[in-house]
Amino acid sequence: MRFAIITAAAARYSTIVVVTIGVILGAFLAMHPPAATTAAYAQSTATTANGSTGPADFNIAAVGDWGCTSDTMDTVDNIISKSPEVVIGLGDDAYEPDVDCWFDIVEPIDDIMKNVIGNHEIDDGTLDEILEHYNDDYQSKQYYAFSHENVRIIVMSTEVDYNTGSAQYSFVQSELEDAVADPSIDWIIVAMHRQMYGSPTGPVDHPEAGLRDAYHPLFQKYGVDLVLYGHNHNYERTYPLNFSSDDDTDEPFITTREATNYLNPDGQIFITIGTGGEDSFGFHDRKPYVVSQFDEGFGFLDITVTDGGKRLVGIFYENDGSIEDDFTVTKEGGV
Repeated sequence: MRFAIITAAAARYSTIVVVTIGVILGAFLAMHPPAATTAAYAQSTATTANGSTGPADFNIAAVGDWGCTSDTMDTVDNIISKSPEVVIGLGDDAYEPDVDCWFDIVEPIDDIMKNVIGNHEIDDGTLDEILEHYNDDYQSKQYYAFSHENVRIIVMSTEVDYNTGSAQYSFVQSELEDAVADPSIDWIIVAMHRQMYGSPTGPVDHPEAGLRDAYHPLFQKYGVDLVLYGHNHNYERTYPLNFSSDDDTDEPFITTREATNYLNPDGQIFITIGTGGEDSFGFHDRKPYVVSQFDEGFGFLDITVTDGGKRLVGIFYENDGSIEDDFTVTKEGGV
């Protein structure tokens, strides 16, 4: 009898122990998920030094004025070596009526390409073929917008009406309003082909004053971070600039003379990246609002968003692997 009681008690005790261990193990697994789950989460988020979370590091490539040359092939190889998630092609693709040569060269990055229409797509008669080739949810028109992680990218066309009151102007303004109102967006990048600001070269002496006058006040109002374009076959970066309403709007206000590191900068940084592979244009001068120039080769701008999405690092990589320019923009305090 005593043995039976002891056996029954032991059974009840074993049940309690098993249940207790199960509860503890379940709580531990909830607090410490398996490695596979943690790894999947790490692919899309990161934790900053102050404990806040944001997107994991990612990068975007940008360059225009490609052509169909061996230098174009080197530019594509250079881009591939940095493994971007998006490539922004800044227009002027093939430089000839048969665009297939360009499609063949950029084929390795074709599925991540977001293309800008340049003047050569109009002049060479390749517009329809390019629009059909990139006819996805965004690129069926010459101007469009899309988001990648915490970046809103607005692609404009300088080859159709962009003046105040145009359909494109209304589209850009609406996209900027939506981007500013979206709490998931920390950065706004605008891409186009023709320049708003730039130093003179032989073939391209004057940036587009009408483009500048219509859009820089708009970009300033909504806090655009970077404005990217090509058209001039070289690389050039400005200081952060505010619009000047004086008679000569090509004399903008330079908000800081800091060359490379910006914390919550006031104004927009304008960058020419016409270094895809077509013949380079040498600079004749340097505008006072320009901080960096390069006209002796080819390459692309790599834009990396890091530190939980709050820091943007731009590096211009020449095709020989050298770094010709770099800058960092950091946002703090909910800017």
